[in-house]
Amino acid sequence: MRKLFIISFLFFFSCKSKTVNLGLFDKNSFKKDRGGCEGMRATMIDQLKLLKPEILELTENQILENFGRYDFQILSRRNEKIFVYYLETGNQCLNIQNETQAQSMVLRFNAASLVKEINFQNGRPLEVE
Repeated sequence: MRKLFIISFLFFFSCKSKTVNLGLFDKNSFKKDRGGCEGMRATMIDQLKLLKPEILELTENQILENFGRYDFQILSRRNEKIFVYYLETGNQCLNIQNETQAQSMVLRFNAASLVKEINFQNGRPLEVE
């Protein structure tokens, strides 16, 4: 009985997800500014770059909960997902499929759905490995 209790106790605490601490980051404004078309995300770029260590290794669900639905998604050949969040206005505001040079935040997930890489770039990734 004691072993069962210890195993249950360890299992409970090992399954607890990482707490997301984004400080004073305005998640609601980020979520409302789909595609970066209203200009609210553009004011958050420096803050997002500072939050990079906090974002790494978050799960896909935690990303969706804190940043909202991605603006563009890419599935790679290696079973990895890539979420693109546009941070500035651009051609994507007319049609999300349009090529654009607007600054974006690109989150690459590994096969376990954890963020493994964050890039800030213009546009979305052109080639997927």
